[in-house]
Amino acid sequence: MPNEIILMLYFVMWYFLVGLAVLYSISAIDDLFIDIYYWLRYFVRLWKTRHYEPLTYEKLVDKEEQLIAILVPCWHEDNVIITMLKHNCYAIDYRNYYIFVGVYPNDPATINAVQSVANIIPNVQCIIGENPGPTNKAANLNGVYRRVKEFEKELGQQFEVFVFHDSEDVIHPLSFKLYNYLIPRKDMIQIPVFPLEVNYWNFTHWLYADEFAENHTKDIIVRESIRAHVPSAGVGTAFSRHVLQVLEDPATGGPFSIDSLTEDYHTSLAIRIKKLKQIFVSQSITRMRWERKGLFRKGYVQRPVKEYIATRALFPMEYSKAVRQKSRWIIGIIFQEWSHIKWPKEWSLRFTLAHDRKGLVTHFINGFGYIVFLFWVIYSFSTYKNPEYPSLQEQLNIHTWVWWLIIVVTIVMCERLMQRAIAIVRVYQYWLPAFLSIPRAFYGNVLNLHAIIRAVQVFNAASKPQPAPAANSAAAPAAPTGKGPVWDKTDHQFPGSHILTPYRRRLGDLLLENKLVNKKDLERAILEKQRTGERLGQVLFRLNMISNRELLQLLSTQYNLRLFPQSKIAEAKKSCSALVPKKLLKWLEEHETSVISFDEPNNTLVLTIEDPTNELLIEKIINHIQPYKAQFVLIDNEG
Repeated sequence: MPNEIILMLYFVMWYFLVGLAVLYSISAIDDLFIDIYYWLRYFVRLWKTRHYEPLTYEKLVDKEEQLIAILVPCWHEDNVIITMLKHNCYAIDYRNYYIFVGVYPNDPATINAVQSVANIIPNVQCIIGENPGPTNKAANLNGVYRRVKEFEKELGQQFEVFVFHDSEDVIHPLSFKLYNYLIPRKDMIQIPVFPLEVNYWNFTHWLYADEFAENHTKDIIVRESIRAHVPSAGVGTAFSRHVLQVLEDPATGGPFSIDSLTEDYHTSLAIRIKKLKQIFVSQSITRMRWERKGLFRKGYVQRPVKEYIATRALFPMEYSKAVRQKSRWIIGIIFQEWSHIKWPKEWSLRFTLAHDRKGLVTHFINGFGYIVFLFWVIYSFSTYKNPEYPSLQEQLNIHTWVWWLIIVVTIVMCERLMQRAIAIVRVYQYWLPAFLSIPRAFYGNVLNLHAIIRAVQVFNAASKPQPAPAANSAAAPAAPTGKGPVWDKTDHQFPGSHILTPYRRRLGDLLLENKLVNKKDLERAILEKQRTGERLGQVLFRLNMISNRELLQLLSTQYNLRLFPQSKIAEAKKSCSALVPKKLLKWLEEHETSVISFDEPNNTLVLTIEDPTNELLIEKIINHIQPYKAQFVLIDNEG
């Protein structure tokens, strides 16, 4: 006789299965609309824009530079902020800007780090807030914004563009020129944000890559096209002076809401509701990238690839940190914005808000769906030889509409996985991470389920009225401001120099800046480079546009590397040959690099390199010589 508990579970899980199939199909409607709309729009624009004149570097350069303020909020970022500021100040192809870093008086390590950079780079300003931290990100940004207004009086100039960035961002060299070109015609500009490439098996970090690649190459393009809300990503967002003045709150003196953990999303939504001009700019350029010749062939070759003008960064690589960050996003976007904004009347706004807020349901049903799926797998195998137990097939035969609904939902799931894989190829140009996005999707559903559970717990706990501490209680912590939710910050990392290689200033930009070639000659050299596959420097040298000495000095400037005379390499190698293992020295020689010095206190090898553009070789050397650190110098073959 069948076990009654098993039979009860059978019917309960059947109704769960039916409910999930219905919910999945409803949830898929907006996703399918976005996918279909995007591809229809893509092919229409492919036809309509074939004769449009593309945006060129010359057009970006021709417009006079407006004064730009970059706002960078910081709390315990002393481990990354120095490298971030130095790299970006060196790499940005723009002169008329200041970076305002907001720090807290009770964070001396970050203050010292920012001040050390401000002492050598005048573009950097350290803004110490009035209140101890952490407040929240919006309160920090408002404090920086107020200081910027004071700084304008000291400077005698007004900032026309304000840009959001975080302490871990790799800013694209041309992004400021793009903002400058579009503002004040546009009130808010968002450029794509993409995680940097890391080891393909780091699923947590690549999960962010999956989501941002799809959102910032497809979904947000559709949102802008239907005149809906273009959300700010919190980084790579530029605002006109006018729009921030419109948003200024007399109570705080700043334009950013201190009642939200996602002030970026809130700000962009407020801009859309006020019918100001938002734009998402997906602009790309072509650059040469080093790739391995093949699976069984040694060496490297350069190939042209499309690169977006986008902000890049390292995202959380640990499961727990990702859960914490996503929980904060869920609280801000779903819970807080729902209570602040409700449901506006415009259908396009309602559509995108529903798309953003449906995570409250979909994160739960995606995770719970795995439990139901596992139950039916185990049940089917366990009762296969026991005909007294009803099978799942019996219910599907009776309720055929459920079977067809499951088929439809499965097809939609495959279509959604395909869209995500295409987005990864669109951004990263490789099929392996695109293929791995399929198993990452299932991992992401588990992570999102954990994040939504944590978000509900945190939000409910914060919503409960807190008992007032006793006036004489020494144990009662003082609230930093007494206003707004506290900054639930994620620990950040900044990438190493080998990862940053592709995001440095372009050689062509430096050539124009130093007036070594004119625009016409540079265009001719770039066309020749695209035809032959050579590096730009090689083409310029072959065409006698620059000398070898000028090329070396430009590469030294571009990659911030010291020149080392080739004539002194042999002597330098002998002086440190006894300090480094012979096996390692042999491996380095095989890879066309030499140890010329050993900094024993810092455990650092000073290594020669002929081509600083080969980031694959640099990364391979850095990984191979561990636990030693690497410092590179550029070979001066004329020295």
